[in-house]
Amino acid sequence: MNQKFRTLLCTAALACVPLLGSAQAWPSKTVKVVLPGAPGSSADQIARMLAERLSKKWGQAVVIENKPGVATRLGAEFVARSAPDGYTLLSTFASHSKMKLTYPDAPDPLKDFTPIARHGEAEVAFIVRDDSPYKSLKELTAGVKASNKPLRYAHFGNGSSYHVFGLMMGREAGFDVLPVAYKGETQQMTDLIGGHIESSFNSVGNALPQVQAGKVRALAVVAPARSKVLPDVPTFAELGVPGMTSGGWFGFLAPAGTPQALVDKIAADIHAILQDPVVAKAMRDQGVEPIGSSPRDFAQLIEQDVRQWTRLFAEFNLKVE
Repeated sequence: MNQKFRTLLCTAALACVPLLGSAQAWPSKTVKVVLPGAPGSSADQIARMLAERLSKKWGQAVVIENKPGVATRLGAEFVARSAPDGYTLLSTFASHSKMKLTYPDAPDPLKDFTPIARHGEAEVAFIVRDDSPYKSLKELTAGVKASNKPLRYAHFGNGSSYHVFGLMMGREAGFDVLPVAYKGETQQMTDLIGGHIESSFNSVGNALPQVQAGKVRALAVVAPARSKVLPDVPTFAELGVPGMTSGGWFGFLAPAGTPQALVDKIAADIHAILQDPVVAKAMRDQGVEPIGSSPRDFAQLIEQDVRQWTRLFAEFNLKVE
């Protein structure tokens, strides 16, 4: 080995020492996980379960702070402005990829964050009240067309996945829709059951207890295959509505500039927790498949999402609200 090459190796090794040491010492205080949704949703419940186990693994408190509203923007902005030291993380969902399409001055999902790990693939249910006259999507389509009025449906923010799902459903099924934005799924469910809205897109985990209680009825699910917890409910693809095969993802991100060694450590710890059968079952019971992707794979998924949603926003001519 020549002297020049030996010097380069030594320089590189020394440069890595502070970074690795920092990752190994972390965390030395409470870690805050910001969730841009309301308490009680599937994303919230799963994030709290993971936070509890991360706290035990790290020996420090890991707390969830809910910042719902504006299609994940409020929570995302808070994290993007935080120090890239691993003490403020974002636990979010697929709407993160389209946030800047709706709000151009919002943080950039590609440039302002460091992806850590996708921890779940979510299923989404399209639901109506149990006393609704519609017992299938076919009946609902016929009824809405006959009424000559648009179908009002609830979603958790302009530009969110659920917002676009409703637009896609109306376009493919051939009836008019009227999106109604909420701050979170809990509020959507409350208004649906209370008769203030005719239908809603909710995560399967959020909808399941009300389906089981006989308060709402699921007409279809956004998923690649039938849900294990709602096996009698057809997918949109089965019903002839193409393009609605993925309900979305749940994942952890950090502010841009977070050291890679720290990102890799958090990703590895999340992946280890997802191997726990108790954790996996709890997630699947809510219609969420545990994933545990690498930071690189998660970054590629977000890039693909941004391209897909850019195309869909153009198709539906979605504008800034």
